[in-house]
Amino acid sequence: MVYPGPQKLSFPCRTNRRTLMDPRARHGDGSPARSAARSATQTTDRNLVRSMVDAGFYGGMIGCGETYFAAFALAAGLGETAAGLVASVPLVTGGTLQLISPWAIAWLGDLRRWIVLGAVLQALTFLPLALAAWQGSISMTVLLVLASLYWASGLATGPAWNTWIERVVPDRMRTRFFSRRTRLQQTTTFAGLLLAGGALQWCSQRGWEFAGFAALFLVAAGCRLLSAWQLYRTGELPPASRGVRVTAKSRRRPKAWRVIAAKRLLVYLVLMQVFLQFSGPYFVPYMLEQLDFSYGTFVLLISLAFVSKVVSMSMWGRVAERAGASRVLWLGGVGLVPLAALWIPSSNVWWLASMQVLSGVAWGAYELGFFLLFFETLPADRRTQLLTLYNFANTAAMAIGAAAGAAFLYHFGLSSRTYHGLFALSSVGRLACLVVLSGIRLPRLQLHSIRLRVLSVRPGAASMAAPVIASASPAEVADSPTPPQPPRGGEPS
Repeated sequence: MVYPGPQKLSFPCRTNRRTLMDPRARHGDGSPARSAARSATQTTDRNLVRSMVDAGFYGGMIGCGETYFAAFALAAGLGETAAGLVASVPLVTGGTLQLISPWAIAWLGDLRRWIVLGAVLQALTFLPLALAAWQGSISMTVLLVLASLYWASGLATGPAWNTWIERVVPDRMRTRFFSRRTRLQQTTTFAGLLLAGGALQWCSQRGWEFAGFAALFLVAAGCRLLSAWQLYRTGELPPASRGVRVTAKSRRRPKAWRVIAAKRLLVYLVLMQVFLQFSGPYFVPYMLEQLDFSYGTFVLLISLAFVSKVVSMSMWGRVAERAGASRVLWLGGVGLVPLAALWIPSSNVWWLASMQVLSGVAWGAYELGFFLLFFETLPADRRTQLLTLYNFANTAAMAIGAAAGAAFLYHFGLSSRTYHGLFALSSVGRLACLVVLSGIRLPRLQLHSIRLRVLSVRPGAASMAAPVIASASPAEVADSPTPPQPPRGGEPS
């Protein structure tokens, strides 16, 4: 037997021991902490890109989807009052489902699952609509159910998305990121609106009107599914990487006068919504049926309102910085008063186009002033809860106003004179709501910025929007009211 000679045991030499003990050698070019930071940065970059893509496809769905529900109802022969109800009543389902969303999220065990589920269900509601459009008929009941499912799956995930997106976007990046995200969604919404309107006009001229609606709904479904896929791929950051926005103001107990002001402000907004929706949903049937506008003219008018609202937002933001959010809300509230009645003097397209531009500017002031005051008035730890309750009351007010408008049209008959009466009463009701606003002691605090998500494009309201809570940047100011002063320029003390 041959025995092997003495074996040389191999131990790490000094260089190898140094290599094993040197973190930079183990990780290539940095410490474990630096490597973890690099990994978190890469995750953040991927999340931000996916959220931007989600916003782009979501805007495309808005532009060529729900915007045309009322027009489809008219094409299907459901009638003018049905077209108005389809644009408003289904929102109540979404507002109600928001109230039970916390229990649904707890059952699913994850915010993202609930959000993705809602996005997928919202996309699927377009498929039976596309089938009905291809067949050229749909019943009022089926259309209301599908529109209700659309809004239920969309609105119910709103509060969850606001909470979840704070876990995705680091605090230090939110202001710039949400500014870019909002602009992208507005751009794709506008592009989708124009392309869809042009396609529908082209199809209707060739007798393919229902095929055009079917194509629009299929594109909307595809956009929302791609949006849902990006939401699914987006992950949350670890708590240490998010950043926490805590201020002395957010820890304080809100003053009693601010709580009272918040309640009265919400009362004003809900009452105002009733009179806005008394006429708002019926601008579509008025244009397409009474004035016999083409789809191209219809899209042109609602696009003007949408663009003027988006452009005016930056102007109103500067006004809010100088004069306060309460002044902006007052200017918006006053500006909305005559807009419905201004449809009465003339049906000339250029006149109505100018009215739509004014409508967008007034709506920009109204929405920005409201949301700024909402976040300044309500305690930070209850904003999401109170926003959910407001959304429910707001959607209920929309349904009440739309139902009252439908009853008015049904009772007095579908004629231009009846529509003019509807528009006049809406303006009178909006004026009466200013009495409620005049008695509210509004705070003079300010936010640096707040961004909005477009939910729908409407001819009488420019668009429906929801605030992105994570984008609110509170100013570091004392939580004490300024001494009462005499009213100036229509602003209450």
